[in-house]
Amino acid sequence: MIRLTMRPGHHRRWIAAVFSAGLAGCATVGPDYERPPIEATATDWIDRESVPVAEAEFIAWWRNLGDPVLTRLVEASLQDNLTIRQALLRVEEARARRAQIRASALPSVGADASVTALQQSLNANPGFAQIPGFQRELEIYDVGGSLAWQIDLWGQTRRALEAGDARIEGAIAAANGARLAVAIETASTYLALIGYQSERGALLASIAAQRELLALSNIQLREGEISRADLLLVESELARIEAELPRLDVEIRAAALALGPLIGGLPEREIALATEDRNEVALLDVPVGLRADLLRRRPDIARAERELAAETAEIGVARAELFPQLRLNAAGGFSSIALDTLFDGDSTSYSIVPFLSWRVFEGGRIRAEIDLAQLEARRAALAYEQSILTALEETETAIARYDLGREALALSERAATLSAENYRLARIQFQYGAIDQLRLQEAERGLRNAERGRAIAYRQASLAMAGLYAALGGGWQAAPSGDPS
Repeated sequence: MIRLTMRPGHHRRWIAAVFSAGLAGCATVGPDYERPPIEATATDWIDRESVPVAEAEFIAWWRNLGDPVLTRLVEASLQDNLTIRQALLRVEEARARRAQIRASALPSVGADASVTALQQSLNANPGFAQIPGFQRELEIYDVGGSLAWQIDLWGQTRRALEAGDARIEGAIAAANGARLAVAIETASTYLALIGYQSERGALLASIAAQRELLALSNIQLREGEISRADLLLVESELARIEAELPRLDVEIRAAALALGPLIGGLPEREIALATEDRNEVALLDVPVGLRADLLRRRPDIARAERELAAETAEIGVARAELFPQLRLNAAGGFSSIALDTLFDGDSTSYSIVPFLSWRVFEGGRIRAEIDLAQLEARRAALAYEQSILTALEETETAIARYDLGREALALSERAATLSAENYRLARIQFQYGAIDQLRLQEAERGLRNAERGRAIAYRQASLAMAGLYAALGGGWQAAPSGDPS
């Protein structure tokens, strides 16, 4: 440490010089951050046209499905979900850390006042009593203040503030990502509940048809028209489809129980949905827009980019340690043995101590800290690039899954329509005696199985729709009013 001294009368020039250095700064070391270009924005989707789409298409997309229960659940989750609340608190934590950094850049000013009652020993100082004006007992009054200021000569604090700002924005992006995840999970859970209920209804119809076929088969067995082996085949098929009913009941109940915590409540809060018959929601034509818009919309990409900005600024924080640091300490005040002369000119005292400190030799520690900061920035750059590739892969997969899911649903609906027509014709043939009741029951069983297959295809397609909105980054924008982020 190098302490600077000054002759009397020079302190005013020193103070002016130090304050000018603090206000203007000498330099800002370290690299200036520039957002990396994204080459993928110039490319098109594999299976969709790249057409600009208004952002309103992705905000609160669940409202377009026309189901008030779904809207209530998703928006309640955005308001009350505990995961989102934790993410919002992390935003406030990042702001508090930034405020700490900002405070460290300002002068630290303190004040103090004291009264000292003093009685001197005559035995320890026997000659003092002979001194004219000597007072064995006296009071000393002190009032003063102090100032300490770390001058940001090399922009170390400015770079730390840049990192703090980037981390606040990264925390906001993470909170947006939590909103997106919770909204999608809530919507997917509700859509799965509807899908399982629809599948359960079709399964119950299949069970009823199979039971009618079993009753008819028992009659035919007694009349000798079929063998015992034929009857066992009908019974085993009934047992097989009946065994699937508890599984669906478990899925329905689990979905209803999962909705409670998602909206910040107890598991049983939405349990009534498990026993209510719900109508299927219409599947939407989901626009995908442009790849560039997707990359700007995804919170995970925004978070990775802000982390890269923060780590770039940290390089400057580390590099500033290569240079000397300037600190100003000053103190002053009034001191007197009489209260009425405390603020006289002869009671004043002060000290001004500007000094430099320089980490001249530390065995390569500073260079290692700079290297570490640079490596962390390189890692953040790779993570940012990876987040872009992951977003594109997830979206392309989600597009394919939803498009093929809707195609499978259309085929399943066609199969159900054909099975319904076959059953209608079978009933006509049965009325005219062209077929027996066994053939009629087989036609009905085929219809129920087709209806169940359609219900399964609908559930998978509806979940694929929610997954596509998740991949497109839609839903987090519908933040509740008063949200601090």
